[in-house]
Amino acid sequence: MSRRWLGTVVSVVVTTLSVLTMSSLGLGVALGLADDTVALGCDQVPGTPAAFEGNRHVAYDGAPHAPYRTVPPTSGPHSPRVVTPGVYREPVSAELQVHALEHGHVLVQYAPDTSAADVDALERLGRRHPRDVVVAPYPALGHGIGLSGWQRWQRLDGLDVAAIGDFVTKVAGRYDHSWQHGATDCVPA
Repeated sequence: MSRRWLGTVVSVVVTTLSVLTMSSLGLGVALGLADDTVALGCDQVPGTPAAFEGNRHVAYDGAPHAPYRTVPPTSGPHSPRVVTPGVYREPVSAELQVHALEHGHVLVQYAPDTSAADVDALERLGRRHPRDVVVAPYPALGHGIGLSGWQRWQRLDGLDVAAIGDFVTKVAGRYDHSWQHGATDCVPA
């Protein structure tokens, strides 16, 4: 009799948890549909729009492909692997950068001549945005700081925490495998 009782209790618990899970998912979808977030107009988005360079995966990291038109890159052929947001002490390959951008993330990258104090400030900024930002060195910059989002980029001569914060908050999430909440590439026709 106790086995039968235990089986009944387990069934009730599993059913209850399933119903709660499905209800939560349904509520999340309903709230998402009711989301009235509207993308900023192109004149309100910091940085420079960049032309679409494609979004195909390359066969492997380092596979040959057309060169990117911007430094740092803003779209184009990219790795099938993805780098997660966070702080990196080694450069992130351009192909991994582009895949991060395709997922709606922003890259904050710095040249080799960036001071240790400025690198610390950039890393703190990245940690304040743990779901949105990749911070890493990027020797190809030569000088300064490079900010990039999908089809959007900005170069700074040095640390400007306000400008970087503005770029991160206004560019992150505008694109995540497609333009979100009415956002567009802002590239003149």
